[in-house]
Amino acid sequence: MELRRRGGLLLVVFGLILVGVWLVRVALLAQSLQGHFAQLRAVATQSDLAPTCEEIWATDDDLTVLRREVGALVTLAPLFRWMPIIGNDLDAAPHLLDVADALTDAGSLVCESFARSGVRDVSLGDVMRAFAENQATLQQAADAATRAEQAMPPVRSETFSPLLSSRVATLQRALPLVRAGLQVATSAPSLGGFDHPRTYLVLGLNEDELRPGGGFITGVGEVRVEAGRVVTMVFRDSYAVDDFSTPYPNPPEPLSALMGIDQWVFRDANWSPDFPTAARQAIELYRPGGAVATIDGVIGVDQFAFQELVAAIGPLQVADVSEPITGANVVAYMRRAWAPSDGNLTGAWLRQRKSFMGPLAEAARSRIEAGAFDKIALAQTLLRLLEGKHVQAFVNQPETAAILREQGWDGALHRTSGDYLMVVDANVGYNKVSARVRQAVTYQVDLGAAPPRGEITLVYTNTANVNYPCVFEMRYDPVYEQMMNRCYWDYLRVYVPSSARLDDATPIPIPASALWRKMPDPGAVVARAADEGGFLSLQVPMVLPATASQTRRYSLTLADNVVQWDKNRGQYNLYVQKQAGAPEYLVSVSVQIPEGSVFLGAEPQPTLVGGGKVVFRLSLNRDYNILLRFERR
Repeated sequence: MELRRRGGLLLVVFGLILVGVWLVRVALLAQSLQGHFAQLRAVATQSDLAPTCEEIWATDDDLTVLRREVGALVTLAPLFRWMPIIGNDLDAAPHLLDVADALTDAGSLVCESFARSGVRDVSLGDVMRAFAENQATLQQAADAATRAEQAMPPVRSETFSPLLSSRVATLQRALPLVRAGLQVATSAPSLGGFDHPRTYLVLGLNEDELRPGGGFITGVGEVRVEAGRVVTMVFRDSYAVDDFSTPYPNPPEPLSALMGIDQWVFRDANWSPDFPTAARQAIELYRPGGAVATIDGVIGVDQFAFQELVAAIGPLQVADVSEPITGANVVAYMRRAWAPSDGNLTGAWLRQRKSFMGPLAEAARSRIEAGAFDKIALAQTLLRLLEGKHVQAFVNQPETAAILREQGWDGALHRTSGDYLMVVDANVGYNKVSARVRQAVTYQVDLGAAPPRGEITLVYTNTANVNYPCVFEMRYDPVYEQMMNRCYWDYLRVYVPSSARLDDATPIPIPASALWRKMPDPGAVVARAADEGGFLSLQVPMVLPATASQTRRYSLTLADNVVQWDKNRGQYNLYVQKQAGAPEYLVSVSVQIPEGSVFLGAEPQPTLVGGGKVVFRLSLNRDYNILLRFERR
């Protein structure tokens, strides 16, 4: 009996030793994985792709071993979902391991493509060539990324433990982007001109003179790509691409009535806040003289985006400029380069005032092709700019256009079956005062009313510290910043669902002296079906003197189906869309749920909940989709 006890004890001890060895093995693998992730972040700044791919392959190998070591136990982890703090972590463990497997598979396949094509450096042309030569492998990588996205557990990241929550949130945001990026890469042969040369327009948008599509079109680049390389790149002043030997269409009525414009020319093409619509209009009005190549896409880039991109790729060396151009000084450089050196606004200055665009773009291209920058930082910057509508992209290729639309990168108006709000401003005053204007929006919704009601409040403040009368005039100032210190002439549109009805709105009359036609305007808001379809547009001209503020209110009746009911459970969905090029500003949304209902939850996290009211305070630096759930009791 004693011998059997000792034998049993030895077996227990031996078993504990094996478990200890296994735990050490798993801990070492986890530590190795953590080291690979840290190393990946470090080597991603290099132009040499080999170290990055070596880390991806090593990570893939470690994950394979980890799955072999812990695979069986991981399948049992959900049995312990009852445990406090880490219960959701354990429940999701099998899914997260599947995500990691599929994601590293995708990375390994991309690296195989680079290796097979002999690509070692981050050269734009070589990377595009690798994509073109390895379409089947890239499609496998895109499929692996899709598997990773599908394997992600459909629960909110905040339900995980503090250790895992931020990582899960990052994964939930990154996986659709990785999948979309790889799907776009499969379009490389067409986008990069491997089948035949492609030509793209790059619109230089000046948000200091804000327009619905992102800013006044101050310049345009015609970029021709062939076999994955930029073969020509010509930048012009937007005034230099007009050909009045052929007729132009009539402009939108506000441009005619408020600015005295009688022909719709290229620089005013982005009147629609729907960028695909504006891009098609720009292609139609682009007339640089001579034969014009077929335009395959349009990219809009504003000053803020260019500043951020320069900061991400590093200093630019521009000929005849003594100091490197950086994110910190590029906007100041452009404004200095725009101004006449002798202070005289001559015809020669007018023709050359934007000649700095070409050398800047060439320096940026050289820097990108050299690849000596932090690739992850550039990717993060570009993503933030796309989400913030400081970069917008339109292509004529349907497959890629669908991916851009899905991710919200094409600047299109978002169609929704729920509630919708977008404020669209158009600077129509021949100035740059948009840089001095601050605004805030409040939207109060009463879902308990029958039918539901909404009230929009807009507050505008012109921070320009001058004492100029608001007399309409067309003039340049010799110093760029002086054009910011004027009155603000705005054509304001508020987009709401087509099913909504405008009941009342604040009229703010405009005196005759402040308008081009020298006729007073009652300042009454007009409700019209939006040209883009699917929306009601609440339109009004506005003149805002320097140092002054204006407050406007709109009272709406909303459709009954703005609340979707499933038996006793209700759901309210509001999509708040940001105008391209606009600076971020505060949006406050207050929703009164139906009487007798209980709040169940909302996304994003509300700022305040109480008394049947749910409040969200958002800094509108991107689009927001507000989802509110409640239940009748």
